[in-house]
Amino acid sequence: MKNYFIVLGNGFTIDFINTIKKTEEINVMNLFSMGDSVPWPADNEPGFLSYKRCPNLWYLGARPNMDNTSAMSLLEDLITCANTASGAGNRHLDTKYIQAYQELQTYLKYLFIYYDNQITQEEISENVDNWGWFKFFKKLNESNDCNNVTIVTYNYDIWLERILISGNINFNIQGINNGVYDPDNPYKFNIIKPHGSISFSYQQPIDPNRFVITSTQRELTNGDLSNYSVNYNNLENIYMLNAMIPPAGDSSRLESTWAYDLRKIALEEASKLTYADELLICGISYWHVDRGEMDQLLININPEINVKSVNPRPTSTLNAVLTSLFKSHIGYQNSKILGDIKI
Repeated sequence: MKNYFIVLGNGFTIDFINTIKKTEEINVMNLFSMGDSVPWPADNEPGFLSYKRCPNLWYLGARPNMDNTSAMSLLEDLITCANTASGAGNRHLDTKYIQAYQELQTYLKYLFIYYDNQITQEEISENVDNWGWFKFFKKLNESNDCNNVTIVTYNYDIWLERILISGNINFNIQGINNGVYDPDNPYKFNIIKPHGSISFSYQQPIDPNRFVITSTQRELTNGDLSNYSVNYNNLENIYMLNAMIPPAGDSSRLESTWAYDLRKIALEEASKLTYADELLICGISYWHVDRGEMDQLLININPEINVKSVNPRPTSTLNAVLTSLFKSHIGYQNSKILGDIKI
């Protein structure tokens, strides 16, 4: 029996959004573009991305009307500073960048909760039947030749889980308390989220009046893994801490936290793969500020494994790395082909 190890990035989400025709309502390419529509959790007033709510992000140039290139450049600055800060010890760091990073963490959680509310479960069920990834997941779930499916996703959204639910595919969120969707049914799908999720809930909800954005200089990640559970209902609940690493953040630099523990679980699962198993990679940017974490994952995988990647515009660097690390690599431009792949 064969095991499948799947690594998903933002390209998977983009493919899904295009499939269900929600590109007007949801923009995951420019994460600031709809910030004025995101409600402030304490009172539900729209305008999370504003000088009133996120003064440090605003000071550094974050605006709902900024173009994609400017948005990516600002993210790169913030994440690079945070990645450096995590290993800087007691060295003084410009607090505006660190506090802006804290604002970004919290903003992203409520941005993706806002996005999640734009899609009903009925819309997912009505539009994904012919989507390559959905058909592939169904085949894996129903195949007697597939033993286990491990999905490492760096996306915060819960659309992967909602897609699996639509196909009556049971799953487990690995490493998190109460991480099983339906514990009474067997499952072969295990999901690992090293960069966090909007579904990760820290202990008990707090009163909305107590909501603040943490901006302590050294506090870049929050809480132990054991204090988090999975909650797909009442996503708007407010918690003392959030489990989110912004795009291109590097969990390998963040030790003794929920992120470090989930990264360790992903590496352990990757090291179990044999030559008979398969690795699929979709929508990974392999950006220079986060490729170290991806490299650690890839070098822990058996070089004899069959590798498939799905990306309409793959980076030449990632292609070069996959070619150098693995003896068998096939690249696909479109996920449609996945529906026809034999298991």
